[in-house]
Amino acid sequence: MRWAGLAFLLAAVLPACVRLPGLPPGAAVPDVKRGEQLYTQYCLGCHGGPTGGSMMDYPPRHNPNGHTWHHPDCQLKEIIKDGGDGMTAMMRRMMAPPDVPRMPAFKEILTDQDIEAILAFIKTWWTEDQRRYQAQVTRAQC
Repeated sequence: MRWAGLAFLLAAVLPACVRLPGLPPGAAVPDVKRGEQLYTQYCLGCHGGPTGGSMMDYPPRHNPNGHTWHHPDCQLKEIIKDGGDGMTAMMRRMMAPPDVPRMPAFKEILTDQDIEAILAFIKTWWTEDQRRYQAQVTRAQC
């Protein structure tokens, strides 16, 4: 009986305590999986995958080679919802080839939970130092 109680406790509590490598702190596994599906559907074609690219790419890469991790979550969410801001317009003028389309607004397509899931997925590509820096920027600016 005692072993059954211990087994139940471990089965119920241990998964909540385990942090999978590459997941940002607090990211739920189902959200990351859903984020991967949504990223593949809506973002991958323009922003690319987990490797390649550079900080100067436009549209920006969201992997560790890009600059997405320099921006706070509130700004990233706004860009996803509204399709860009003053900063993205400036970057577009400076860096984008003429045939690159403007980022569409996704506020009518993606829910807040969808956007959270996409960001959780993107953050799995970043290094621990990048995630730590981005979390500090988010706390300071959001």
